[in-house]
Amino acid sequence: EPLIPPAVGGLLSIPPAKAAKEYVQFDEGRLFLITAQPVSDKLEKTAVRRLRALVKETQVIVPGVNVGITGKSVLELDEMQQSRKDTTKAALISLLLVVLIFIFGYQETGRPVKATLCLLISLGYTMGFTTLVVGHLNILTIAFVPMLIGLAIDFGVHLITRYEEELGYGNPRKLSLRNALTLTGAGIFTGCFTTAGAFISMGITEFKGIQEMGIITGGGMILSLIPMMTMLPAMLLKGKHPPQNLAIEEVKDDKRARLESFWLARPKAVIGLALGLSIAAASQIPKVYFDYNLLNLQSHGLESVNYEHKLIHSGEKSILFGAVIANSLKEARAIETQLGQLTSVASVDSVASYVTSSDQKKLALIESIRSTTDSIQLPAPNEEFLDIGTFHQSLTFLASYAKLAIQSIESNGRGQSFSPELNSLLQAIQQLQKEIQTMEGTFVQARLTQFQRGLFDELKGMVGSIANQNTRAPIQVSELPDILKNRFIGADGRFLVQVYPKSNVWERAHQKVFLKDLRTLDPEDVNTPVITGTPVQLYEYTELLKLSYQEAAVYALTCIIVMVWIHFRSLSAVLLTMLPVFMGTFWLLGLIGSLGIPFNPANIMTLPLVIGIGVTNGIHILNRYHEDAHPSIFAKSTGKAVMVSALTTIAGFGSLMLAQHQGIASLGHLMSIGVTTCMLAGLGVLPCLLKVMKPGL
Repeated sequence: EPLIPPAVGGLLSIPPAKAAKEYVQFDEGRLFLITAQPVSDKLEKTAVRRLRALVKETQVIVPGVNVGITGKSVLELDEMQQSRKDTTKAALISLLLVVLIFIFGYQETGRPVKATLCLLISLGYTMGFTTLVVGHLNILTIAFVPMLIGLAIDFGVHLITRYEEELGYGNPRKLSLRNALTLTGAGIFTGCFTTAGAFISMGITEFKGIQEMGIITGGGMILSLIPMMTMLPAMLLKGKHPPQNLAIEEVKDDKRARLESFWLARPKAVIGLALGLSIAAASQIPKVYFDYNLLNLQSHGLESVNYEHKLIHSGEKSILFGAVIANSLKEARAIETQLGQLTSVASVDSVASYVTSSDQKKLALIESIRSTTDSIQLPAPNEEFLDIGTFHQSLTFLASYAKLAIQSIESNGRGQSFSPELNSLLQAIQQLQKEIQTMEGTFVQARLTQFQRGLFDELKGMVGSIANQNTRAPIQVSELPDILKNRFIGADGRFLVQVYPKSNVWERAHQKVFLKDLRTLDPEDVNTPVITGTPVQLYEYTELLKLSYQEAAVYALTCIIVMVWIHFRSLSAVLLTMLPVFMGTFWLLGLIGSLGIPFNPANIMTLPLVIGIGVTNGIHILNRYHEDAHPSIFAKSTGKAVMVSALTTIAGFGSLMLAQHQGIASLGHLMSIGVTTCMLAGLGVLPCLLKVMKPGL
């Protein structure tokens, strides 16, 4: 059956299903798909930009036409561009919020501004480190700047807070700074290395994107210590200072200290409440699930995302295909036959579809079609512009003939099957005549002339292709046009079999079924067909990413426990330090379970990060308890420092919630919740436990 372009088929009243066999159709012929392949991977961005330029040109030439581009390359490019915009905005917002929180918490601008300057220098160090070690950013690592802003400022918060406390005791500046560096500095170093350890633990996973995330952010945390512990102390000795002997009195009269004394007077009640919340959280944890669908991470409203959804919901098959690599044409034909019978497969395409077998019936049919087309003599195309008057007259005659034919059918009752098509033709002619009358003459003439030339070119090419068919022997692979050979035959001579699934393989359940069916091909010999393609890659990518972050969480926990033990040299101190982390993580899981917030490939990094960030609260609180042997932390500077540092961390991650990219936004949501729950567990529950247990650290 010859391939007939839609334009020709419409003129010949051929049903759309047959008229557009060479076009990929969706939504009953209302949506057509054109596939384009860049010359090389390096030119993907250039190809996408050129396609977008062509779409704009088409929309000018054909006003009102609904044209757009989508596909894996387009989605990835749009995702990266949107992520870059989101993280740039988040970095500016987080920096502003961090400065405001710092200034509000300390009721001055001098020292917060000095700490912020050191923060900016540390970001510069990290960017240089990233350029030197990794050399690029990916969809995961692009968010490191707002993260570091919220995390690295904590070093300055703790140092400045303790420095102010020492000044309040009446100590001179240098002695106050020395005490702050020796007493609180140890906790700052340990807290830095535990958080950096959580990031660096990602670097020993198998997923390259996660490795780069761990290296960049973990290295950035350590580099941030340099200006915070060298430049900031030097800057603190310069400039104005608040009156001495006032800072400690302000701490004692702090409302937070009075509130802390309320729950420290009832430690068992607070511990009981925390246990009750943990039990409630435990009942919600089974509701936590993982959303594997990468399309759900994309920004709402992007053209490429909208068109991808349109194709998913309007097609009988997916536009994503599995790829099976066959070693021979015979194997490709066998694979095509076998996979075509599977319930999860909509269609299979390979070079075997275009190479005829030795079936004599098919060859005879091709010869019959070729003989018929031999008698077709197409006139030479008229290079002059089409005459509008003659064309309008031809339309009038054609409409009259259509009316006569309809009347004849209605009167004698014969040929009823042609009646709908004739009525459709008549309506189309009348509509075309109305449209022509409303348009400018030269525009109509140019468009119709262009259509006429294109129509005859397509007809000439189709008839010529049929006439040149060799029916004496089956078509060989070498006789195929280059466009097919480049598509289906690799440089090593192996053959590609494209397998299109029926269902939406962005969804995990459909991926599993489709992949299971594809893997029924696997023989036990060494010539196992290679099975790959976007659906397979989506499945393996998300599975590896999830497992890598789970492994990173285990590595981070192990690393942190070792470092905390080295710091305190006490098992009880390790358990007490980790308590806010375990309890805060437990509450986090319970909250997202009850709220229906899923983990996804973007926010699953919350697991190792919450562990690394949350443990710093316990380290600073236990450090102060070891120093004073008293559970109250808001009566000293430690409580204020822990709260302000937690709020700045929440600001850093919380700024990501404003992102259009749904994956980045969800990371901001989960990290903000996780840091908050760990802060509440550290400031509320841990001091009460210290009062009840009175451990000797």
